[in-house]
Amino acid sequence: MKRKLISEFWGDEKNPDRKAEIHHNLIYDHFEVDFYNKTELKETRDMKTNGVIHSLRYAEDAAENWCLGYIP
Repeated sequence: MKRKLISEFWGDEKNPDRKAEIHHNLIYDHFEVDFYNKTELKETRDMKTNGVIHSLRYAEDAAENWCLGYIP
């Protein structure tokens, strides 16, 4: 899979072990967010719903929500 790293987010003092990476999938032309706890990849989410491709801002919100603990 060909992806380009766009940005990284880190948890706050309540969730210091959380990290998220936003990637642009160059093959399918959409964003993906990798959710990490410590160094373990917990999930990769495609930023699309029912065929609708979401924006970079949507991916940034998902990354931030993971890092702040809003996504379990």
